[in-house]
Amino acid sequence: MGWFTHQSKNWELKVGWLSYLAILFPFVLPPLAMLYMGVVGKIKNLVIASILWSGFYVGGYFLYLFYKDSGRLDILLFAILLSGALVIAMYLKEFLRRVHLKSIIKIRWNTDYDYLDFMRRKKISEVLSVSDFIDHLVTWQQEIKQQEVRGSIASMIQLTKSITKDNKHISELFIERHAYSIENMLQQYHQIELSKLDNDIIRLAESKIRTTLLSVINAFENELSNKTRYNHLTIDVDSEVYIQDLKNRGLL
Repeated sequence: MGWFTHQSKNWELKVGWLSYLAILFPFVLPPLAMLYMGVVGKIKNLVIASILWSGFYVGGYFLYLFYKDSGRLDILLFAILLSGALVIAMYLKEFLRRVHLKSIIKIRWNTDYDYLDFMRRKKISEVLSVSDFIDHLVTWQQEIKQQEVRGSIASMIQLTKSITKDNKHISELFIERHAYSIENMLQQYHQIELSKLDNDIIRLAESKIRTTLLSVINAFENELSNKTRYNHLTIDVDSEVYIQDLKNRGLL
């Protein structure tokens, strides 16, 4: 574990070396570090900041050449250097986390990612198999009393089996996307049932979870549809390749 990520401290130092140097020696490096962090981490604000602070640095040093003895200019130049280092420090954690995520998924510009939640999901996907997830759903189906929720769980079980059948890669992605959130919702609903409380807040929470589970089923159905469409495409491509091979061999 590092200071800001689930990677080692050595990894954080290796990836963020320019950022650390810019904080320690803010005389020239901050604009370069901002640009590097912005491009590598796909952080638009840092790219814009690198342009602004480049102007500040050039302007500050240019004025310093002509007005060296000005106390106000010394304060202004100090403020420019300090603010550059502070911007680097403010974005350092986000930058390192986005670089780590970049090694796992394809990150996008102007898109925020919940790093801790993603790593939690990733950890679950590494230790939880599809059969484990289905077993957990069956357990929740037995524990929860509300019929609509039990029906939603039954639908999710059948769709999970269909979606993850004979495809390890899809299974891993499926568990990573859904397992943690679904189990968390079902656990919350079970706790609400056990509490036996009945008020507007509880009823609203129950309704929200039931509605979310219906949305989950819709998402599962879309994933199954996409998988079926992909399988048909694969069959078509394989067929075309096979026919072309027969033609190349002079058999057709």
